[in-house]
Amino acid sequence: MVQDLLTLKMKKFKIYLTLSLFWIVLVGYLVWTNGLLARGSKNFRWDEWIWFGLVPAIVPYIFYYIWKPEVIKNFFKQDK
Repeated sequence: MVQDLLTLKMKKFKIYLTLSLFWIVLVGYLVWTNGLLARGSKNFRWDEWIWFGLVPAIVPYIFYYIWKPEVIKNFFKQDK
């Protein structure tokens, strides 16, 4: 029973992590194509990628760590 619960939590964690990485890559691609289509400078807009890609993907994990720190500690203890 406990093992099934841990397996379910690990699957959820992997799904959330995969979605976050997908979001970061998708926004990076959209920022890149937007830069190619823009007039003037064709540079990659790092500020847009950070604010619209990286920050929204990382903030939920930070809030989770703030409100549930014992879950994170237990997760790392089990890996050892």
